[in-house]
Amino acid sequence: MRRIIGVKNSTTNWAVLRECGQEPLQLFWFRASISFFTSMLDSNSETLRCVLKADLHLASFDSSCWSAQASNAFNGLQGSAMFKQKMLRATQVSMQEFICDLRFRHLKVWREAGFSCPRAVNKKAVTYHKWCGSSESGPRGSPSSIPSYLYKDLDKHVLRNFSRFRLSAHHLRVESCKWHGGSSICDKCECGEVQDEKCVLLSCKCAEMCELRMRYRDLFEGMFKALRAFAPLSSEFNPFLACHHSITSFEINAFLNQDS
Repeated sequence: MRRIIGVKNSTTNWAVLRECGQEPLQLFWFRASISFFTSMLDSNSETLRCVLKADLHLASFDSSCWSAQASNAFNGLQGSAMFKQKMLRATQVSMQEFICDLRFRHLKVWREAGFSCPRAVNKKAVTYHKWCGSSESGPRGSPSSIPSYLYKDLDKHVLRNFSRFRLSAHHLRVESCKWHGGSSICDKCECGEVQDEKCVLLSCKCAEMCELRMRYRDLFEGMFKALRAFAPLSSEFNPFLACHHSITSFEINAFLNQDS
């Protein structure tokens, strides 16, 4: 997936999966395992049912058997005790309840990110969640949807650069200063802010940045709804800003009164 959207191998896994509207492989493996367990319970083969019961009996004193490993995988789920009990008693596990609980566990990384400020913690997962990640649900119950720009007929280099921008795989100073040292303050203008995604699309008055904002405004205008109440309803550019970020009056006035 990294190669498809053109980001670096160091880009965080969780952000790449969410950007592509995918879920972790572990979810599909675990779901398939419990589905297989349910199928064995309903099997017409007496031999298969006996093998399953024997494996469940072994689980109490042999951690290497399949039932013990599957049971341990329930750890961390809200209904962990209930699921373990049903499995070891060879009774049906509700797939709907299990999948919802499993997804809830996998979404923990985004729930934790929701309590952090990107500029305070400087973590890529937090930056992506607060400023870039889509909050819309995907098909078939998936918690994330594919962003609209991936459906557009974009040049390869535009797709690559925009993906890198969204996933913090860029060369803005907020990232480059980690490797090369120096200041993270924007060197393109005199705004005095950290040169990150928010600065580029809201504060920076560099002519190059302003030109890029206008040229690719169709990629940015529908991403965040936070400033819709303050922006014109026509074809005016809606800036790139976090849908969950608290906007100050100073930021609103600075944006509406900027020369570009």
